Amino acid sequence: MNREDIRRIVKDDDGLRTKLFRKGFFLTDASDVNYLDYPFWGQWNVTAINQRYTLAVHKELPCYIKSLGEERTIGMVGHAYDPVEEEICEERILELLAERIGAEDDFWKTVNQLTGCFCLFVAEGDRVRFLNDAAGLYSVFYGRVDSHVYVSSHSNLIGDILGLEEDPFVTKLKSCRTFYYFGNQLPGNITQFAEVKRLNPNHYVISDAVDTAQKRFYWPHSLDKTEDEICDELVALMKKTMEMISKKWDRPALSLTGGCDSKTTLACMSDRYNEFSYFSYDSQPNELPDAEAAAAICEALGLPHTLYKIPYEDEAFEDVEVIRSILIWNGGNVRNNNPNDVRKRIYLDRVEDFDVEIKSWASEIGRSRYTKRYNGKKSFGKKPSPRKCTTFYKFLFFNRGLVNKCDKAFKEYLQAYYEPAQTNPIPWQDQFYWEWHWPSRDGVNLTCEQIYSNDITVPYNNRLVLELLLSVSEAHRVSDEIYTRIRARLDERIDRATEAIVDVNHTNKRAILETVYYYANTLLPY
Repeated sequence: MNREDIRRIVKDDDGLRTKLFRKGFFLTDASDVNYLDYPFWGQWNVTAINQRYTLAVHKELPCYIKSLGEERTIGMVGHAYDPVEEEICEERILELLAERIGAEDDFWKTVNQLTGCFCLFVAEGDRVRFLNDAAGLYSVFYGRVDSHVYVSSHSNLIGDILGLEEDPFVTKLKSCRTFYYFGNQLPGNITQFAEVKRLNPNHYVISDAVDTAQKRFYWPHSLDKTEDEICDELVALMKKTMEMISKKWDRPALSLTGGCDSKTTLACMSDRYNEFSYFSYDSQPNELPDAEAAAAICEALGLPHTLYKIPYEDEAFEDVEVIRSILIWNGGNVRNNNPNDVRKRIYLDRVEDFDVEIKSWASEIGRSRYTKRYNGKKSFGKKPSPRKCTTFYKFLFFNRGLVNKCDKAFKEYLQAYYEPAQTNPIPWQDQFYWEWHWPSRDGVNLTCEQIYSNDITVPYNNRLVLELLLSVSEAHRVSDEIYTRIRARLDERIDRATEAIVDVNHTNKRAILETVYYYANTLLPY
């Protein structure tokens, strides 16, 4: 597929035009962009910022802009709420941030309190700074071409406007037979275009008339607290988060499974169960056990539960191939969307039962995922290496040329962006999992596929929550002890209702095989 194919697909259909780069944004200081032609088609809201920048926002994406005088503007696309200062209004959040811009510590403290999926920007004269949410779940891509800066939620949107060509390395990597194992992301923070990079979480980009650079403002760290204190603070913070969600949206709904994360999210709603609705979906056979467990939990708690039964066959949706093409292009022409996920997006796009879906993503950042993945391996060395990162990334054992190319991408990534905290640093693999895995895979998934059909909020997507989870001892992070304690404290009926659902993708056999591959690939000198 190429951009002429996608243009031909959507050009004569207003309904399909709105689905291209749905809920996206675009910011630039270039003055020659045609917002009436592809890919905008005159259907995006366009605003001038400080007489230098132009912001285009898809008509379904919330946007908030506050002018602070002729030379300074602060704005946000997406949604945010602050469970610490108990603020659900983005306009008020921008006012608080504007008041604190002059005091950097206070400004960043407020940013770190925010939950949501968003991009925040501050334009001052010819300079603009922008950053996204804690785990980068709302993707931000940027590039500097011919002295102009281009920023967007979708890398292909920048490529379409500038006519960029795909990097030959990415083309070759995508064609590798094992590329789609372990996710569809690219190594480091590269994109399919050499001119465009992905913004890393805990960093911001600063751009002016001369240069564009990415800088760190938050260092992931653990806290010197007992696990009783951590549990107390997590319970208080998550309960307040659920209260904020219930006040912010009229009809919030929890996407519920029998898994650890979503059951814990449910427990944190225990004071206000009736303010939410609960649903699961069945779009392929391996989702059914989760849906049945969710129904059993809701029955034990006396809560209504909705099961969306999504047809297993593409033939049930006449527009499936068109939507698949749009989703692939939205995702950068790199992601290979699962057939059931495409059907799910089409089906849920027609559901009007809720305003926002509550997902329990990002919680896994605190669950020592690489230790679990590699059969209980506890030590990955004191510092990262490009080869270790490549091994985490893909199974490329028989293509050493691609291994070395990925090593190079990760070497550049580590040199430019990896920096541990000076005090109480977390294990490097956990920082890597937070700052690379989540934005490169799940962030792009959420931005380019998940929110296509419905708005999504992620209560764990908050730096204060994540640093508390990462402060638990590794043994208890592996065993998910803190989650069990939270559920036991808030509502014991949840765990009594059903046995824990085990991820079918993480079997002991697979963990052993991946461990063998880890040692073999990291020990090879080439």
